[in-house]
Amino acid sequence: MVNKIRDSVHGFIYFSDKEKEIIDWPEFQRLRYIKQLALTNYVYPGAVHTRFEHSLGVMEMSSRMFDRLCSKPGAYEIIDKSLSKIDLNVDKAKEILRLASLMHDMGHLPFSHGGEAIIPQGKKHEDISISIIEYLRPKLDKLYFEGVTKFVVQLIQKEVSIPELKLLKDIISGSIDADRMDYLLRDSHHCGVDYGYFDHKRLIESLTVIEGINGGLDLAIEHGGIHALEALILARYYMFTQVYYHRTRRIYDYYLKRYMESWKGKIDNFINVTKYDDISLINELRKSSQDTNDAYFSYAYRICNRRHHSMIYETSEFTDGIDRRKAEGIFKRMSNIYSDDYDLVIDHGKGSIHKFFVEGKDDAGEEFYVIRNNRECLLTKESHIVREMPKQFYVVRIYIDTKDMSKEIDKKFVSELRQEALKIEKEVR
Repeated sequence: MVNKIRDSVHGFIYFSDKEKEIIDWPEFQRLRYIKQLALTNYVYPGAVHTRFEHSLGVMEMSSRMFDRLCSKPGAYEIIDKSLSKIDLNVDKAKEILRLASLMHDMGHLPFSHGGEAIIPQGKKHEDISISIIEYLRPKLDKLYFEGVTKFVVQLIQKEVSIPELKLLKDIISGSIDADRMDYLLRDSHHCGVDYGYFDHKRLIESLTVIEGINGGLDLAIEHGGIHALEALILARYYMFTQVYYHRTRRIYDYYLKRYMESWKGKIDNFINVTKYDDISLINELRKSSQDTNDAYFSYAYRICNRRHHSMIYETSEFTDGIDRRKAEGIFKRMSNIYSDDYDLVIDHGKGSIHKFFVEGKDDAGEEFYVIRNNRECLLTKESHIVREMPKQFYVVRIYIDTKDMSKEIDKKFVSELRQEALKIEKEVR
């Protein structure tokens, strides 16, 4: 039997009885209560969508990408031949791909990335997802086939060790993967902005496969899809700078991360994550926001009462070391002057735009290929836009508010501080 659900972004999403069983598991249902964008709804009220619908969306997008690849002349045979080396066929591979897409975000903490402050250094939510999937191994292997969990983990972990699975890995978490396609479209839709839209249908239509350097197959695109790929990268840049790194969103992320320090020790093993969701965290925030003796009272109070700092200084989106040093100098000098009565915060926001290899600029990055006239050409040689676009953006902001939160900071004073910060900028080195 084929089941279906109506999605606000993709229309109807169809899923099998096996997938329905997993969706109904409490470990997956928990995602209904974890917002995709943490406290972004404080800026964009519609941003209350969840990891639940995103996970369904990634499963749908990865299926569309895989189906389109298999429909290209000769591609089905190439993909099937590669998979046969590890005793898989196209149908089983698609099952694994959909399963990994569905479960890839099961390890998110409350408020998604905002809650990751308590994850041990060097670990990410993907590591928690893998722990939960491993915990569910007996049920998964029984539901599908013996060893399916091993393949799913390969697709979610940072590096795939089985070359024949790299194509599936690229579809879930590569440079033009189903994950980012879905979250850009979904986040843009729910935030009510147009920054994240791009021609995803054209991009998927242009997908193709090539022989990988280390065995297996690599994802590539036909030359006609370059503009759609450029639009995806620009959409990512716009969403990061205008939504994910919005100045107000960033200060609430700061409060949330500081408050989450109180949760250290609560997650003594990764499986414990399944006990908590946004509702758990909100309840604790409310309690802390009413207890002035709570060590984390100020952060909880600011979140629960939407009482945030005001920004008084901001660098450009592409700062260099000198700009960052100047910002630190401004922060230090203004802290020395105003720290008795005011609380100052400096925020370093760093985000990735793309990770493609650019010849002559560095030795790092993914060598992604475009097929033009039946030849494999490096993307950054074919696309002037991608070649010249910075790989990262880096913005530094300084915020201020009264230490006594019963008093509102004077708007005129904030305006004066902004002018003062610009004056200091000319003086510090």
